[in-house]
Amino acid sequence: MTSTNQTQYNAKLANYPRLAIVLTAVTYLLLGYLERLPGTILPPLLYFFALGVLALFLMPYVIGLPKGRKSFQDYCRDIRLLPVTPLGRNILLGLLLAALTLSGIFLASLLTGHFVFDLSTVPALRWVKGLTRGIWEEVFFRGIILVLFMRVFSLRKAVFFSTFLFAAVHLNPVAINLEMIVDVVSIFFMGLLFTYLVLKTGSLLPTIVFHYAHNNFVLLVHNTPGADETLASASLYATLWIALVLGAVLTKYVVEHWPMNGSKILAAQS
Repeated sequence: MTSTNQTQYNAKLANYPRLAIVLTAVTYLLLGYLERLPGTILPPLLYFFALGVLALFLMPYVIGLPKGRKSFQDYCRDIRLLPVTPLGRNILLGLLLAALTLSGIFLASLLTGHFVFDLSTVPALRWVKGLTRGIWEEVFFRGIILVLFMRVFSLRKAVFFSTFLFAAVHLNPVAINLEMIVDVVSIFFMGLLFTYLVLKTGSLLPTIVFHYAHNNFVLLVHNTPGADETLASASLYATLWIALVLGAVLTKYVVEHWPMNGSKILAAQS
């Protein structure tokens, strides 16, 4: 899956991966406007199902994934939605990593002396919207888009560019400031851990669990009204970045001590 790959795919667009990447990213961003439609529950649900249709029913045919085959199971394996086994390890690893990053953020909040425990920061709507971020961001950026980049570049470059794109879509171009830039850099680092987790386990499942749990509870553990913004931000990013490094170490340890037949082979071939 590098620039030397001369594989011909069953859809014309698939043979132009750079164009496919651009169209995939643009379509993904445009669908985001569905979430801004009037209403409370319906727009995020509509957005969730629209991304699902795009990822699971259109992408296999529009861009020729997977590798000229048309089996839905093969497609899921190519983008690492399959396998999900060992199920216990993958779910546990995702939860452990979420607990690690959330604990780092919680520690930063405590250091400010202004932390307030408020369950209203985790409303029911957040659980619904979290499904879109947790599932489809992983399917697109650690699945489809990463595979497309790997058709053009070496693994390291594919990881960098797919992660950079993941961070870039979180940037608000009309409200750029230093804090937003640092936040996007943090998202980039988190994206690297997401990708490392997928490649080490050979599955999107642990990173979906990780992403979903982290997003749902991040506001609960980072609620510091009245705190000095500079101190709060510095503490947040310092503890989060340390947690991300520890997360990579934990991932390596768990995968090596709880392997799955073929998982190491999948990771090595990635």
